[in-house]
Amino acid sequence: MKIVIVGAGNLGFDLARVLSEENHDLIIVDKDAEALKPIADNFDVMTVTGNGASVKTLEDIQVKTADVLLAVTDNDELNIIACMLAKQMGVRTTAARVRNPDYSAALPSVLAYTNFGIDLFINPEYLAAQEIYRLIEVPTATGIDYFAGGKLSMICIKVAGEMDVAGKRIAELNLEQYTIVAVIRKEQVIIPNGNTQLLQDDKIYLLGKTAGFHNLNGLIKLKKPKFKQIIIAGGGLITQYLVYLLRTKKNLPEIKIIEPSVERCRHLSVALEGCRIICADATKMEILEEENLGETDIFISSTGSDNSNLVACMLAKKRDVNEVICEVSREDYISLAESIGVTATITPRLLTVSTVLKLMRRKNVISVNLLNRGEAEMLELEAEPGSPITKTCLRDLEIPAGVVIGSITQNGNIIVPRGDTLIQPGDRAIVFALRAVAPKIEEFFHNGIITA
Repeated sequence: MKIVIVGAGNLGFDLARVLSEENHDLIIVDKDAEALKPIADNFDVMTVTGNGASVKTLEDIQVKTADVLLAVTDNDELNIIACMLAKQMGVRTTAARVRNPDYSAALPSVLAYTNFGIDLFINPEYLAAQEIYRLIEVPTATGIDYFAGGKLSMICIKVAGEMDVAGKRIAELNLEQYTIVAVIRKEQVIIPNGNTQLLQDDKIYLLGKTAGFHNLNGLIKLKKPKFKQIIIAGGGLITQYLVYLLRTKKNLPEIKIIEPSVERCRHLSVALEGCRIICADATKMEILEEENLGETDIFISSTGSDNSNLVACMLAKKRDVNEVICEVSREDYISLAESIGVTATITPRLLTVSTVLKLMRRKNVISVNLLNRGEAEMLELEAEPGSPITKTCLRDLEIPAGVVIGSITQNGNIIVPRGDTLIQPGDRAIVFALRAVAPKIEEFFHNGIITA
């Protein structure tokens, strides 16, 4: 597939890294030659210095021959124009990073934008806010996602020494209603089997019916504590989107936002009426003490600075806060955040890359999520009529190592697959796979007929 990426910033770099690993034909365009250099030095891609919203630049790279154009610069207007032009010049699919709420507020009626040539709006800040909201819904989880219209939940938890599962093999757990589909141990992704032993500090990805997660007994504790307040460090877009989402909840605790910028505090006091806005620096312990931050609170740090976020979260842990969520822009900071006791980390760029990957896959790939630092994928796949996965039961299929099928949705029912399970055409499966073998498992769900 020929893909044009307009914008060589951090997101453009991540997209180039992931998509080049899948052997796509990539062209990266940016006005800044220096920004293109790290991409050219690290990946086998073509780089072009120029304006991605210029007809001449798009003609020079023969954009009309591209399958996809991704406009991911820091300029919303440039991204929108680049997509509009590319669509008029013959590009099949376009996606624009749009962060300004004045534009993205129209997302519920986004179909109107397709008339102007934009197939997908990408909003990293909204994706991050959505992830934080889910984590607040399930305290102690380090990650959570929903599938099959919300009927299925995937929860990531960290194994603590006091949990019954610590030291046991998966086969010993007798988890009839659930499937442990992935284990992260010392930053390495393991696709487990029955003999896999769960160790303290492992992160385990557990898939099952949403309604049943409260019945996991000693495995995880999902009894929701009553939080007195939610304190958010930073008043940027992630915080604003998060507050909008939180306002849909009933019995919402008090929300406090700590932001050092006087100008931004004035804006927030108008935009987020009902929240308490504190004009101060959340990296100072006396500020957290003044707000009585404690173990019955949720603390979220999203200041836009990794250093500030890590310091603020470290101070929150010193105040004995159990639920601490930290935004980090670099994947290598995830382990550092965990070492200071952070409950969960959010990396907006990884969430965005997962969203974009869906555009590159076949129509029967419903969703794609990257795990950890991208070493594994979580796929929601629909079995096409005549596909290999529908020909025989699972035990008789030569499914490659590094793959586990976590659940199947069949006729509206959720099935935990076993060896004698036969997947029917139209069934949807949640599959975990190491990235090296993800394309192979996709082939099992594809009928081999190429469609436009």
